[in-house]
Amino acid sequence: MDRRPLLVAAAALATLLSGVLAAGLPARDVMATERQAAAPARAFMATLGGTTSVPTADPGRPYVLHVPDGLLAPAPLVIALHAHSQKPAAIREVSRLERLADEQGFVVAFPTGGDGSWNAGACCYPGSEKQTDDVAHLDEVLASITGRVGIDPDRIAVVGGSNGAMMALRYACARPEVVASVVMVSGTYVSPCAPTAPLSVLALHGAEDEMVPLAGGLNPALRTSFPAVSDALEPFRRAGGDVQLTVVPGGGHNWMTGDADGLDATHALWDFVRDHPRLG
Repeated sequence: MDRRPLLVAAAALATLLSGVLAAGLPARDVMATERQAAAPARAFMATLGGTTSVPTADPGRPYVLHVPDGLLAPAPLVIALHAHSQKPAAIREVSRLERLADEQGFVVAFPTGGDGSWNAGACCYPGSEKQTDDVAHLDEVLASITGRVGIDPDRIAVVGGSNGAMMALRYACARPEVVASVVMVSGTYVSPCAPTAPLSVLALHGAEDEMVPLAGGLNPALRTSFPAVSDALEPFRRAGGDVQLTVVPGGGHNWMTGDADGLDATHALWDFVRDHPRLG
C-alpha cells in the first residue's frame, strides 16, 4: 500500500498541533483540536478489501460484505436486496455488483431475507405485517457495516430486484434521514409507509413484466394485487424527490442486461446512485 498519503496527513496534523501548543491553549482544547484535525486524515486511509460473510443477531441471516482492495474511506455504500425466495448469491451473480464496486470504488453489501423473502408490506413475506421487522434488521446490517468500514453518510443507497426492490423502497421511506437513493428493478411500492422527506428513486421496469405488471394487477401466485408502478411512485414525487421511471420495451420480470434488454440495470443503478447524494 502507498503510505505517502498517510505520511502527508500525519505531517499536517503535527504542524497543526505544534501551532496550537505554541498558542498556549488549555490541554482540553488541544485534545479537541487534535480530534478535529485527525478526522479529515481518515479520508486518506485505505481499507483492506475482501468479501466476507458477516453474522447478524439472526443466525440464519448473515450478510455478504464486499470491500474493494485499497478503497479510500469514506466510501459510498450500496445495499443490494435479493428477490423473493432467493438468497444473496442470486443477486450477486446476476448483478455483478462486486465487479463494478472494484471498478468504481464503493462498498456493496448483500443482506439475507427472512426465509428467503422480505417483509415489504403487502408483499411477499408469509403473514406479511405480522412477521419479521425487516426495517429493524436492515438497521442492524447498516450499523454493522459502518462499524467496519468508513462509509460516506450522504451516499448510502438501497437497491433490489422484485421483492427486494419493494423492501428497498420501504426501508428508504422509513429511514429518509439515512438513505440517499433507491433503485428498484422489476418492483413496485406496497408499503404502508408514506414518505416524510424527499428521496431520489429510480425504477427500472419491463414493459412485459407479468409478475409485477407495469400497469398494475393481480399476481395469483403471490395472492397480491399490485398498483401501477407509476401510481405507486406518486407519493415520492409529491415528497419532492427526483423520481424516475425507466420502462424497458419488451422487458420481463428480470434483472435487465445490455445483451438481452438493451439496458444494463447494474450500470444504470450505479449511474443514478453516483449522481444522487442524500438530499438536504
